[in-house]
Amino acid sequence: MQYHYEVNTPEKDLLLPYIYQYIHFSSSNEKLLQKNLWPSANASLIFNFKKTKLNDKLSPVAVVVGLHDKIHTIQPDENDIDTIIIHCSPVVFSLFNSTKSSSLTNNSIDAKDIFGEAINSLSIALQLNKNTKERQNMLDTFFIGLLTSITEQTSCFTKLARTIQSDPEYKIILGSEISYRHLSRMFKQIIGVNIQTYRRLARFELAKQLLINETNASLTGVGYQSGYYDQAHFAREFKKLSGLTAKYFGPLCSV
Repeated sequence: MQYHYEVNTPEKDLLLPYIYQYIHFSSSNEKLLQKNLWPSANASLIFNFKKTKLNDKLSPVAVVVGLHDKIHTIQPDENDIDTIIIHCSPVVFSLFNSTKSSSLTNNSIDAKDIFGEAINSLSIALQLNKNTKERQNMLDTFFIGLLTSITEQTSCFTKLARTIQSDPEYKIILGSEISYRHLSRMFKQIIGVNIQTYRRLARFELAKQLLINETNASLTGVGYQSGYYDQAHFAREFKKLSGLTAKYFGPLCSV
């Protein structure tokens, strides 16, 4: 393998609705390959401690990537790589200042524009400490400090987003006091995209993981489990989002 991966979840239960995965990957191989960030219902905070390009431009040490239905690419610009990707709810970035989640959709920005000098201190501490466990503890502590700004409304929409990620066909039951259109508008304000678009990204992510983790799974079964209407819908949407047919995605791609 070109890269060494270690994937963990936060150890603090309080973080689980907001911080989904810590992915540490590194390599000292001289023939490093491009890393794709596939279309995702997650936002990401990425630390690149070695010189790295994001979408062919030199990346800041800490960069935020919003929800996206386009492929982002990470390309090492040196002979080794030391990167942490934190998959999380986009609400995490709106807690720190007036950043709107929708302004990050299909976009990437320097994390300093959101977190200010606090992210510089965290970056330096993470770079100096190579121990994955200790790095994770630092990240847990950092994110717990953000959650003091969580409102009840933000918490409810974050939980709805996580539920849709787990089950893209989850049926939302509405009372008479709110319409689906208004709910979707509020969802977009807090999460970054409307509910329909979020379901689309959630289906793709679920299918992607099934193709990677279950190498013998039938394409029909993957499409059904991921919530696609039929095989044609699955094939069309998967190719549109990944640029690859589902048949060849699993063998070619990793986390």
